[in-house]
Amino acid sequence: LIAIKPDKTADFEQVMMKVGEALMKSAEPQRREQAAGWKVMKGATPMPDGNIVYTHVISPVVRGADYGIMAILYEGFTNPVEQSELYELYSGAFGAALGANVGVTAVDLSQP
Repeated sequence: LIAIKPDKTADFEQVMMKVGEALMKSAEPQRREQAAGWKVMKGATPMPDGNIVYTHVISPVVRGADYGIMAILYEGFTNPVEQSELYELYSGAFGAALGANVGVTAVDLSQP
């Protein structure tokens, strides 16, 4: 979960589209697997401070894969100017890191 400044949601979403592009154009099959299981959800209601909550939903997780946003971007876009621009867009969008929930499935409602 991350909080994105309300006036920077377009920047954040642009960067995440670039993450998807980098994953899909990678020569590594593992990167395409990551893209297949990764969604970014946008909260419908702003937080009291106005920030917008985004949630990364990754299922299934690719074992051993690096999900670091900047690592993926720098791997996919090697031009230093473009890397710098993407970093500025990404880092400038953050309001706060809200946390993460990593664990195992407790209840799978799709199973009888």
